[in-house]
Amino acid sequence: MIRILPGLIILLLLSIACNHKSDIQSAIVAEEDQVPDAPSRVDTLHIDLTQSKISWKGTKMRGAGKHEGDIQFKSAYLLVDNGNLEGGNFIVDMASIEVTDMPAHETIPRRNLKNHLRSDDFFDVEEYPTARFSITDIAELDGGNRKVRGNLTIKDVTKNIEFMSFSDGSSFATTFKFDRFEWNIAYEGNWIDKTLVDRDIELTIQLRLKNSL
Repeated sequence: MIRILPGLIILLLLSIACNHKSDIQSAIVAEEDQVPDAPSRVDTLHIDLTQSKISWKGTKMRGAGKHEGDIQFKSAYLLVDNGNLEGGNFIVDMASIEVTDMPAHETIPRRNLKNHLRSDDFFDVEEYPTARFSITDIAELDGGNRKVRGNLTIKDVTKNIEFMSFSDGSSFATTFKFDRFEWNIAYEGNWIDKTLVDRDIELTIQLRLKNSL
């Protein structure tokens, strides 16, 4: 499982994080890479969607305030050639976005925030029901670490990002941030609302395989 994953995916979600340096990496955005064709003898490793998770965190006023939540994968798999990870594809169900940092009894504020995130102010779930992440390159490092690059697609905007992930052989984990403005996730409210909300969205992805590497 990824305690995280980019990676992926995906994506997606909505707020933003502090601009100062921390232990959490920021995704490096580059020009969109072409997703490589799968090797002819590639094996597919399916992700256990019930045990995998995407958590999001968005901040405001440079981290003084925040909201957190979860979002679910719709499908996910990795591609392996001779025991080496070669790629993968992940689809996120944007309509599944939930808010988790508000008390359960505060049903109206929770519902209002969730509906706002689903609206065209942010993710426009009706128009763009899914987000996607496709791995374009994986570099093996020491100690189970990997540098992952891939194409993140949110609201029909695709950009290549880079982040670090960790694997113990049966699971993957990663935490990274991306600039929501790069994917047109920009609340067009009044000037105060727009400036109080930070640019970065933090994603923590945890993936668990149905079968280990």
